[in-house]
Amino acid sequence: MMKMKSMLLLGSALIAAPVTAWAQEEDAPETTRMTLDRMVISAGTEKVAIDTPQAVSTLDQDDIDQVQATTIGDLLEGMPGVNVQGGVGQLGQGFNIRGMGTAIGDSDNRILMTVDGVTKFYEQYRMGAFFSEPELYKRVEVLRGPASSTLYGAGALAGVINFTTKDASDFLSGGDPLAVRVKAATETNAAAHTLSGIVAAQPVEGVELLGSYNYRRSDDYKSGNGQTVAASATESDSWLVKGRVSIGGNRKHAIWASYQDWISDAPQVYDQVSAATGNSLMRRRVHDKTAVLGYVNDFNGSKLLNIDAQIAYSLSKVHQTETSFLGPLAYSDFSYESWQAKVQNTSEFDLGGDWTTFLIVGGQWSEQKRRNPRVSTSGTVTPGAGTHPEGDMTRYGLFGQLEIIWSDKLTIMPGVRVDWNDLKPGDTVVGGTVLTKKARGSGVSPKLAALYNITPWFGLFGSVARTVRMPNIDEIFTRSATRPNNPDLRPEKSDNIEAGFTLSFDDALGKGDRFRAKTTLFQNDVKDLIVNVSAPAGTPYFQNINRSRFKGLEIEAEYGIGGFFARGNASFIDGKDRRTGAYLNTIPANDYRLTLGYADAASGLSGGWTGEFAERQDKVATGPFSSAGSGLPTPGYSVHNLFFAFKPQSGPARGFEFRIAADNIFDKQYRRHLSSLAAEGQSFKFTVASTF
Repeated sequence: MMKMKSMLLLGSALIAAPVTAWAQEEDAPETTRMTLDRMVISAGTEKVAIDTPQAVSTLDQDDIDQVQATTIGDLLEGMPGVNVQGGVGQLGQGFNIRGMGTAIGDSDNRILMTVDGVTKFYEQYRMGAFFSEPELYKRVEVLRGPASSTLYGAGALAGVINFTTKDASDFLSGGDPLAVRVKAATETNAAAHTLSGIVAAQPVEGVELLGSYNYRRSDDYKSGNGQTVAASATESDSWLVKGRVSIGGNRKHAIWASYQDWISDAPQVYDQVSAATGNSLMRRRVHDKTAVLGYVNDFNGSKLLNIDAQIAYSLSKVHQTETSFLGPLAYSDFSYESWQAKVQNTSEFDLGGDWTTFLIVGGQWSEQKRRNPRVSTSGTVTPGAGTHPEGDMTRYGLFGQLEIIWSDKLTIMPGVRVDWNDLKPGDTVVGGTVLTKKARGSGVSPKLAALYNITPWFGLFGSVARTVRMPNIDEIFTRSATRPNNPDLRPEKSDNIEAGFTLSFDDALGKGDRFRAKTTLFQNDVKDLIVNVSAPAGTPYFQNINRSRFKGLEIEAEYGIGGFFARGNASFIDGKDRRTGAYLNTIPANDYRLTLGYADAASGLSGGWTGEFAERQDKVATGPFSSAGSGLPTPGYSVHNLFFAFKPQSGPARGFEFRIAADNIFDKQYRRHLSSLAAEGQSFKFTVASTF
């Protein structure tokens, strides 16, 4: 097992050695890979990540391209405090932030996921929570911690994951009316191949149109010991159409719309989450749709009015067939269909001197229908099962957030959100009865965050936030013939405290060099945590655990000089049921990541090494239902990856992009702690893309 101290010393040594060598190259071009200097667009008004008084991680288009991801989980694994829980295929992945998220049999709505502002939610036992294609996105932002609830919705006890789809303007340049991008990729381990095409057009000034299609196929991959990993294959088709019309030539006064579609239709292992149960084969056709119509208006630069509004439709549907092992079923459908609307306005107030204040106010509404018709071979339709009940959920929310800024020294962000929840049971019959009693609730979620730059190179930040998450349909209405539902579930209440510091040095070891670091310490006390409890007849499935505590430390650091860049992060998380002292089985292993690389702007060549290191995780609560990914310990491991890219800057190959990656180069056999399946063994990836 690798200890924290030795790993940090190793990371420091690996960074320090190349830094000394490159520090003398004062005339080398400045690296553009400083992630903590990137703008964050989803934490209120735009601000640089290092000056945001909460923990934020961003991936831009180059990061996404470099990963050459097969699944969304591949994109998120490299972020501190963010993990994938469950399976490793597109249908088996749930997400975990700071030890909170999917657990086998538990609900998964403590993390809010949005696509272009549309909240996505899916909850089927033995299935993942989010279905999509990495090629659709140009940006991913993860806001860690419950303070994100203010702008996005009650219940983000762990955080928010925001995905932004590509735009036509990302490919059009110099007034070009048309751009085409084609891309092909392959991977050796799973015989994977991906094809994608994008057409971007500007038929007239102020009108932008984009169309994108992605084709992805892969077999089950092999782990480090050469064994084939079942339920890891991928088969999906996706497309995106998006348009924007600027009004009066003002891009900030516009109407925009997008439609995204993702389909997978293939044989699957029934249980995509647990490696211990449900290994029978069946077929699932998954269809995920997201449509949004948006309107933005800055009122010609008005400081009082800057409106952002949208109405959206979302559908996640699974059609299951070939399930004779479950009884005489012809098929069953699991669908989550919702309409959503959101409007917010940002006002700016000049308070004199160096003081400026931004006020964000808005409202949000959603209505979700959860349906589960099960059709027998005789044609009889059963509206769901007691353990996957049907129902309707309506939510309303009002929110406000102030951002008080003094020069570049001080930022203070108070905020509050009020939410109402209305749950209506569906037609599910259990023991000859149908539930009729509705469940209603409300919650108030306040926060206060601040950042103070004591010197140009040293800043302190912190926040306190209380977030309330109300029970959902599954938690309130799940029941069986021997166990009742629990209409008296109390909302979860999270009291979160964060504190940290930032470091920002320029020209420290050489002209043009930059060093950035951000460290966050957090403690999240959750009262009345809702869990699925294994209990005798007569007791409800879902119950409140009185008090749980999640605490941890996240470290991000990066250095760049000339074309050289080094970045690393580390995450240490602990979680316990404070009533019993038992460990919580959603806590990942302590892990560390380090990347060393070089990018030459003149030639377009870049490459480097990434190491992933994890300690042994044996702080688990074993029990009768323990399985890989939940309740079983894992040993520590180290994995090494290489990446290279070539983007010619001149000549006949200009506009092309070539990428090569070697993942797990030593063919290590390992399993990430929250994953139910072994990770991929050695694999080589190749990508060729061209924009013209």
